[in-house]
Amino acid sequence: MSKKRCKDLMKLDFYEILEISINAEEKEIKKSYRKKALKCHPDKNPDNPDASAEFDKLKKILEILLDPGTRKAYDKVLKSRKAAAVRAREADAKTQKFRSDLEERERRFQQTREHLHISEEEKLRRELKRLEDEGERLIAEELARVNREVEEELLHSKSKVSKSSDPVNTDTQGHKVKVKWVPTEDWPGYTEQEIHQLFYKWGDINALVMKQKTKKGTALIDYKTKTAADMAVQYEKGQVGKPVEVSLIQEAPEKRSHPKHKSDKQTESKPKSNLDYESIAAMNQRRQEERRRLIEEIMKEEGMMK
Repeated sequence: MSKKRCKDLMKLDFYEILEISINAEEKEIKKSYRKKALKCHPDKNPDNPDASAEFDKLKKILEILLDPGTRKAYDKVLKSRKAAAVRAREADAKTQKFRSDLEERERRFQQTREHLHISEEEKLRRELKRLEDEGERLIAEELARVNREVEEELLHSKSKVSKSSDPVNTDTQGHKVKVKWVPTEDWPGYTEQEIHQLFYKWGDINALVMKQKTKKGTALIDYKTKTAADMAVQYEKGQVGKPVEVSLIQEAPEKRSHPKHKSDKQTESKPKSNLDYESIAAMNQRRQEERRRLIEEIMKEEGMMK
């Protein structure tokens, strides 16, 4: 929060805005906040350009009053300001000049101590900044933890693949999930780019095919790893207010042909580099066939092919 914004916020009486007493408990604060927030919510006030700012102000007020340390600092500032206002109102013409002189001396004295003491408002500003930084740090740590877990699972999966001697069992086969959603009058449904952004975070994608109908939308996604497909099914819920249904597509096991064994002499005579190259080429060919089959499946399912 900027210093100017904090200063403007400190000019407000939070308790007066929420229509509660300064000694109100947390339960009463939350109840009053919900009541006020419902009235000034931007969706309920589309013609009011200030509705969004008013709603954000209420959220910041709630955040301050629910944090004990920040609320204590704010209460000090508020009580000090109210006390000063009461003193000013009660002052009459006879004592006004004396009071002004006294306040001027106090102001000058305070200026000499600014490098040693932090004002109550400055303490509150720092407390608010601490809250913001701590929240961002916690979010960043959580995202980093999730990313590490995903990377570890992917590395574990790749390690299993590299140890397998049968190329048919590797993750190059792809793992498919089906995504469904229901458009509304105000929302036409997900675009291909939006679906890609939602599901790419769970792992690399071999292919993505979409079909948008009037009453429902469907997408088929072919992941490179089973881990990515499983995580997408388990965790992906879609954007807020735009839910998706994700399910794993079960595939029948592939039929494997058993080539005739060549003599040991013929096998030994073939260079290892050629074998590696042929294995990679075969794997790439299977991947292309899987992508083509994925596209044909969804086109048949959605009535695009006979």
